[in-house]
Amino acid sequence: MQALGRGQVDSAAYAQILRRHHALLAGFEAQLSDWLTTVVGNGWHYRRRVPALREDLRALGQQPDPPVALPSAAAGADDAARWGMVYVIEGSQLGGRMIARTLRRQQPALAGALRYFELADDDPAGWRRFQAALDRRLDTASARAAAIDGAQTMFAHFHTCLAAEPHL
Repeated sequence: MQALGRGQVDSAAYAQILRRHHALLAGFEAQLSDWLTTVVGNGWHYRRRVPALREDLRALGQQPDPPVALPSAAAGADDAARWGMVYVIEGSQLGGRMIARTLRRQQPALAGALRYFELADDDPAGWRRFQAALDRRLDTASARAAAIDGAQTMFAHFHTCLAAEPHL
């Protein structure tokens, strides 16, 4: 991921990164699909990442990897823990904007495959609206603790799914 952040990835390495993100998020979005359609608040709603990842992979002439299932602890998580998982995904969009800007500058040939990393550009205030919705949903100490557990589970899942990325 350091090479990605510095814009030092070639097309093949970038495609592999997108395939791994697709596998992780396709599994997450499929397993929690019904719940994700119900989580809204403060003008915020969950925006699926898989369509943007598929567009980017298509632009690179690549096929997506199959979905990776959530860890069993995450699959059966309560609402508060799920909000914690979404926190990780929503927060990653902030870094995605920086990655996209760097890749546009350092790897202009990849400019047609940045939709996923530029998702937050479509809604710059989305993070603040998400935070407001999260604050309303996590209104007890136990809900906040469950959300932290969910976030840690999702960070670990990201690490597992992305660990085999090329180290350039």
